[in-house]
Amino acid sequence: MKGRARDSGDLGLLRNSGHSTAAGQVSASRARRGQRKLESGARFARFRRGTRIALSEYMVHSTSGNFARSSFSSALGARAAVFAPVLIAALSLCSLAHAQEPAANIAPDGASPGPGVQPLPVASPSPTEPAAQPSATTPSTAREAAPSPTPVRLTPASDEPRLHFPTRVHQGFYLRFSSGPSFLTLRGHGPSGASASLTDSGSTGTIAIGGAIVPGLVLAGTVQGTGLQTEFKGGPFADATVTANGKTRSASHNADAAFGMIGLLVDWYPQPTGSWHAGFSTGLGAIGVTNSADDSNLGGVNFAGSVFGGYDWALGHDWALGLQLTASGATTTKMQQDLDSHDRHDSGYRLTPLAIGLQASLLYF
Repeated sequence: MKGRARDSGDLGLLRNSGHSTAAGQVSASRARRGQRKLESGARFARFRRGTRIALSEYMVHSTSGNFARSSFSSALGARAAVFAPVLIAALSLCSLAHAQEPAANIAPDGASPGPGVQPLPVASPSPTEPAAQPSATTPSTAREAAPSPTPVRLTPASDEPRLHFPTRVHQGFYLRFSSGPSFLTLRGHGPSGASASLTDSGSTGTIAIGGAIVPGLVLAGTVQGTGLQTEFKGGPFADATVTANGKTRSASHNADAAFGMIGLLVDWYPQPTGSWHAGFSTGLGAIGVTNSADDSNLGGVNFAGSVFGGYDWALGHDWALGLQLTASGATTTKMQQDLDSHDRHDSGYRLTPLAIGLQASLLYF
């Protein structure tokens, strides 16, 4: 029993000494870690002081060169702003030129080489070595023996821009001024039943203002007139004489004549976008004759009409220059005399007008 007690006591002492040793090791480890932390903090503090000193020295040394560096940076930035677009444009042109280069055409098997392509030389067999006779036709030999297909050349579509002008459609507001030479005749009879006439070349003119009812069909108001100066055959002074200062002479047989009309005009373009046109006009007409011998007037009203046709050359989207042939006439007119006075009476003359003209016109339509 005593021996066991001693063993137990020894065992307790050993355990206590083990615990004391372990505790001492832990304390030493903690002390070493604390020492390392202190040393690390000291090194970090020295590093921060050194960094601040170096930074302050750098700021001192670099202050004097700030202006030079800023000037250099500004000049460099300006040059970059100037040369950057040039460099970009050069690269773009190079890319465009490379894109426009024709791609190499790869001929299919069996196709004949294009122009300018030299076939590769084929080595001929040695005369000492007879060519071996193949026992069967290989696919490559069959392709060589087959006739080469005819190459198909496709013409590329033109990439050139084309100007497209808008199509001129005859619609909207209509305005035409026309004038030109004409031939006018006024034929009929006088008070005695004898023939009377005024016939000669003259001038004619037309004004028409209106608009299109539908594209290519125009309804307009018009004023037309034709005039001439010629001999009035069978007129009131055909056989008259004038005595002045003891001399007798024949009275003037000449007269000024005019034929006019005011009414409605219809102008038709068979194609609303075309240039050929034809039409007619109708309305109230009038004839006037002024004798050169005494300036007496003869006049009357009638029912008149005309037809015309021609071609217009476009000067722009709205304006055109035209040429047209016209023919106009009226019913037989009862000529009144002394039109300027209240004592107006029948002169006995009956005249029928007929006019043909060639007119150049300026059109807005």
